Amino acid sequence: MKKLSPLKLSIIPLLMFGFGFALVPLYDIFCQVTGINGKYYQVADEASLKLESSQGEKIIPLRLLADADSRDVWNFTPEKSLLKIQAGKMITTYYEITNSQDVEVTIHAVPSIAPGEWSEYLVKIECFCFNQQKIPPHSTVRLPLQVTLSSKAPEEVNHLSLSYRIYQSDSIGGTF
Repeated sequence: MKKLSPLKLSIIPLLMFGFGFALVPLYDIFCQVTGINGKYYQVADEASLKLESSQGEKIIPLRLLADADSRDVWNFTPEKSLLKIQAGKMITTYYEITNSQDVEVTIHAVPSIAPGEWSEYLVKIECFCFNQQKIPPHSTVRLPLQVTLSSKAPEEVNHLSLSYRIYQSDSIGGTF
């Protein structure tokens, strides 16, 4: 059996480390292409990305998306699927969730903003994701959301998507 030199042996861990380090950007690209993990990237037409108000202030589209952990138990949808937001102007909208079960459920919403590198420019003032929500049996509840675009948003920020995934948090053993 032929022995490997220490130099050749040291290359193997370096290659393994390099591969592990490269997985993060590869995962981001994979999520961007497939839309997995809430990292939705939707190409809009040129006109919708360059909306301007009459005063010349920048207005961008904000897509609202919803995903329930268990679609057969809950109906979870945004009131509006597309909003136009501008820096400093607060917008209030709602998501609705319907609990068709015979028992009260407690849910927790997990937000995801895409593109991820622009997430810091979407400011959530009030959000149902800040606290767990109790949904009575056989009822529909409106969940409030207040957002604005940060005045520090650079010019290249021209669209955002805000997605929520809800989980039932009072199940045995928890879902977190």
